[in-house]
Amino acid sequence: MKGVERHRRVNATWLFASIDQFGGSFMSRSKFLLTALTVTAMTVSAALVNGSAQASPSASTKPQAESVTAVVSHLNNPRGLVMSGGRLYVAEGGSGGTHCFTKSPGKTVCFGTTGSIDMIDNHGLKRLVSGLMSVGGPGGIAASGPAAVAADDGKLFAVMAGNTTEIPSSGIPSWLARAARAQLGQFGVVKRGQFHPLSGVGDADYRWTAEHSYLVPMQFPDSNPNGLLVDDGRAVVADAGANALAVIGRDGHSHVAAFFPAPADSSTDSVTTCVAQGPDHALYVGELLGGSFAPGAARVWRVAWKHGKLTKSVWATGLTTVQACGFDRWGNFYATEFQVNGLNESPTASPLGAVVKISRNGMRTVLGLGHLFWPSGFAAGRDGSIYVSNCSIAPSTGFGPCTNGGQIVRIN
Repeated sequence: MKGVERHRRVNATWLFASIDQFGGSFMSRSKFLLTALTVTAMTVSAALVNGSAQASPSASTKPQAESVTAVVSHLNNPRGLVMSGGRLYVAEGGSGGTHCFTKSPGKTVCFGTTGSIDMIDNHGLKRLVSGLMSVGGPGGIAASGPAAVAADDGKLFAVMAGNTTEIPSSGIPSWLARAARAQLGQFGVVKRGQFHPLSGVGDADYRWTAEHSYLVPMQFPDSNPNGLLVDDGRAVVADAGANALAVIGRDGHSHVAAFFPAPADSSTDSVTTCVAQGPDHALYVGELLGGSFAPGAARVWRVAWKHGKLTKSVWATGLTTVQACGFDRWGNFYATEFQVNGLNESPTASPLGAVVKISRNGMRTVLGLGHLFWPSGFAAGRDGSIYVSNCSIAPSTGFGPCTNGGQIVRIN
């Protein structure tokens, strides 16, 4: 078994090193899943009671009976997950804060230090780091802060959402503005109860999109780190704002290694949200939209290095609003679908989400349908169970169907 693991590590390191050779708006877009800022508990509950929240699973899938159990509840906007050493780690986006300013008519943005990075084990939940930046609307719904976590060689890493370009010059205390500049869009390591920034990947991606604005003229410049993978000291970040993968070397240098375009004549862009390493050592990258808000538009890309070139190919289609992805120990692929009826920020839109499992033989199975609302992060346990961030845009106080706030649930 150790030989197999060593073989996988060598191949993964080679792939990341090859991508390194290849590469040489904050809170402004719905793509970071801030879509629920206008949703109220009353309107969502009314939608459920009136039967307007009907599920439309992705094409070529079938539902499966399973057990869905809440592991922890009353979290603030739980997002990315990673399982390491029998422990589950959570990026908790926080609930924004009380220092607010008006960004545009009808849109208030609130800053605070309510984000955290958590650990869950047999003893329950422990906040490893607290007091991290969090930005959202009044009430803390869909606030963003810590976006994803990853583990490598006994170390825990995290990436923060956003970038520093739209931190207000006035309207928030100077200490809070300094914290925002120090943390937003940063990739870093978690140790001794603190988050230590290592690379400003969010700002680097923003600069890249400004230099390549012709790729998405109506959206760029933009950046929003959302997914994270770390192997042998190198990190890969899925940036939902830049529609790209950014690679961070051991020296902290970040560069965009791959851009993911939407199909021709699309109404929006691809929105890359997650990255996972497959059993074939390639990287698999999921999309939130794939160029359309409609169900079934999201894709999964396979990224590999072949004959001296980085190759990209669409590996799976027919998915909907993919927000997180990963593999289990048997090589099955999973994608969390944030809204199975397509991305929709209407107060009466369906909050129903699901997890789609794609077996190695290509068979698809829908998990958690009817139990998951706006799910996000994913992690696979060694016993075959999977873990999902449920109600990922809910503050701890809850709203709508998420009466217990954000949750981590286990699906068996």
